[in-house]
Amino acid sequence: MSTLHFQPVKGQAREILDAILQSPEVTSCNMKTILALRLACEEIVMNVMTYAYLPHDDGWLDVHILKTDRITIRFEDGGLPFNPLEQKNPDTGMSWKERCIGGLGIFILRRKMDDVRYAYENNRNILTIEKAFT
Repeated sequence: MSTLHFQPVKGQAREILDAILQSPEVTSCNMKTILALRLACEEIVMNVMTYAYLPHDDGWLDVHILKTDRITIRFEDGGLPFNPLEQKNPDTGMSWKERCIGGLGIFILRRKMDDVRYAYENNRNILTIEKAFT
Protein backbone atom coordinates (compact mmCIF):
# COMPACT_ATOMS: atom_id res chain seq x y z
CA MET A 1 0.00 0.00 0.00
CA SER A 2 1.26 3.47 -0.87
CA THR A 3 0.39 6.51 1.20
CA LEU A 4 1.04 9.95 -0.25
CA HIS A 5 0.76 13.26 1.60
CA PHE A 6 0.57 16.63 -0.12
CA GLN A 7 0.72 20.02 1.55
CA PRO A 8 0.02 22.54 0.21
CA VAL A 9 -2.47 21.33 -2.37
CA LYS A 10 -3.03 24.55 -4.33
CA GLY A 11 -0.96 24.70 -7.47
CA GLN A 12 0.24 21.10 -7.09
CA ALA A 13 -2.16 19.29 -9.45
CA ARG A 14 0.52 17.97 -11.81
CA GLU A 15 2.77 16.79 -8.96
CA ILE A 16 -0.10 15.08 -7.15
CA LEU A 17 -1.41 13.34 -10.26
CA ASP A 18 2.09 12.24 -11.30
CA ALA A 19 2.81 10.80 -7.84
CA ILE A 20 -0.44 8.81 -7.86
CA LEU A 21 0.09 7.49 -11.39
CA GLN A 22 3.72 6.59 -10.67
CA SER A 23 2.87 4.56 -7.56
CA PRO A 24 3.79 0.87 -7.88
CA GLU A 25 0.14 -0.11 -7.50
CA VAL A 26 -0.97 1.97 -10.49
CA THR A 27 2.03 1.34 -12.76
CA SER A 28 1.48 -2.41 -12.44
CA CYS A 29 -2.04 -2.10 -13.93
CA ASN A 30 -2.85 -2.52 -17.61
CA MET A 31 -3.14 0.56 -19.81
CA LYS A 32 -6.96 0.55 -19.93
CA THR A 33 -7.14 0.62 -16.13
CA ILE A 34 -4.41 3.28 -15.89
CA LEU A 35 -6.28 5.56 -18.32
CA ALA A 36 -9.52 5.21 -16.34
CA LEU A 37 -7.66 5.91 -13.08
CA ARG A 38 -5.91 8.92 -14.60
CA LEU A 39 -9.23 10.48 -15.61
CA ALA A 40 -10.80 9.77 -12.22
CA CYS A 41 -7.82 10.98 -10.17
CA GLU A 42 -7.47 14.15 -12.21
CA GLU A 43 -11.12 15.01 -11.58
CA ILE A 44 -10.83 14.38 -7.85
CA VAL A 45 -7.56 16.28 -7.43
CA MET A 46 -8.88 19.28 -9.36
CA ASN A 47 -12.07 19.30 -7.28
CA VAL A 48 -10.09 19.26 -4.02
CA MET A 49 -7.84 22.06 -5.25
CA THR A 50 -10.74 24.16 -6.51
CA TYR A 51 -13.50 23.62 -3.98
CA ALA A 52 -12.32 21.99 -0.74
CA TYR A 53 -10.51 24.94 0.77
CA LEU A 54 -11.22 28.63 1.18
CA PRO A 55 -9.21 30.91 -1.15
CA HIS A 56 -6.56 31.75 1.47
CA ASP A 57 -6.08 28.11 2.58
CA ASP A 58 -3.43 25.93 0.93
CA GLY A 59 -4.91 22.74 2.36
CA TRP A 60 -3.66 19.18 2.37
CA LEU A 61 -4.51 15.90 0.68
CA ASP A 62 -3.67 12.33 1.67
CA VAL A 63 -3.94 9.57 -0.93
CA HIS A 64 -3.91 5.87 0.01
CA ILE A 65 -3.49 3.35 -2.81
CA LEU A 66 -4.10 -0.36 -2.35
CA LYS A 67 -3.93 -3.12 -4.95
CA THR A 68 -5.55 -6.48 -4.30
CA ASP A 69 -7.88 -8.10 -6.85
CA ARG A 70 -8.75 -4.49 -7.74
CA ILE A 71 -7.19 -1.10 -7.17
CA THR A 72 -8.57 1.13 -4.44
CA ILE A 73 -7.61 4.78 -4.07
CA ARG A 74 -8.80 6.76 -1.06
CA PHE A 75 -8.55 10.56 -1.08
CA GLU A 76 -8.75 12.39 2.27
CA ASP A 77 -8.77 16.15 2.75
CA GLY A 78 -9.58 18.53 5.59
CA GLY A 79 -11.57 20.92 3.45
CA LEU A 80 -15.18 21.99 3.63
CA PRO A 81 -17.57 19.02 3.88
CA PHE A 82 -18.85 18.16 0.43
CA ASN A 83 -20.29 14.96 -0.98
CA PRO A 84 -19.92 15.11 -4.77
CA LEU A 85 -22.06 11.99 -5.12
CA GLU A 86 -25.14 13.91 -3.95
CA GLN A 87 -25.03 16.08 -7.06
CA LYS A 88 -27.60 15.38 -9.75
CA ASN A 89 -26.33 13.81 -12.94
CA PRO A 90 -26.18 16.34 -15.76
CA ASP A 91 -28.73 16.16 -18.54
CA THR A 92 -26.51 14.74 -21.27
CA GLY A 93 -29.34 15.12 -23.78
CA MET A 94 -29.02 18.91 -23.70
CA SER A 95 -26.77 20.72 -26.12
CA TRP A 96 -23.50 22.21 -24.87
CA LYS A 97 -24.99 25.70 -25.23
CA GLU A 98 -27.95 24.86 -22.98
CA ARG A 99 -26.01 22.99 -20.30
CA CYS A 100 -24.55 24.62 -17.20
CA ILE A 101 -20.82 24.40 -16.64
CA GLY A 102 -19.74 21.62 -14.29
CA GLY A 103 -21.04 18.27 -13.20
CA LEU A 104 -19.69 16.13 -16.03
CA GLY A 105 -16.51 15.14 -14.21
CA ILE A 106 -18.21 13.30 -11.36
CA PHE A 107 -20.68 11.80 -13.84
CA ILE A 108 -17.78 10.38 -15.90
CA LEU A 109 -15.95 9.28 -12.76
CA ARG A 110 -18.96 7.22 -11.68
CA ARG A 111 -19.11 5.57 -15.11
CA LYS A 112 -15.39 4.75 -15.25
CA MET A 113 -15.05 3.33 -11.73
CA ASP A 114 -16.65 0.16 -10.38
CA ASP A 115 -17.34 1.75 -7.01
CA VAL A 116 -17.26 5.32 -5.69
CA ARG A 117 -17.97 6.08 -2.02
CA TYR A 118 -17.96 9.23 0.09
CA ALA A 119 -17.84 9.69 3.85
CA TYR A 120 -17.20 12.61 6.18
CA GLU A 121 -15.39 11.38 9.28
CA ASN A 122 -13.20 13.12 11.86
CA ASN A 123 -13.43 16.43 9.97
CA ARG A 124 -12.21 14.77 6.77
CA ASN A 125 -13.76 14.32 3.35
CA ILE A 126 -13.05 10.74 2.29
CA LEU A 127 -13.68 9.81 -1.33
CA THR A 128 -12.84 6.24 -2.29
CA ILE A 129 -12.72 4.87 -5.81
CA GLU A 130 -12.30 1.26 -6.87
CA LYS A 131 -11.56 -0.26 -10.24
CA ALA A 132 -11.40 -3.94 -11.11
CA PHE A 133 -8.73 -4.89 -13.59
CA THR A 134 -10.00 -5.00 -17.15
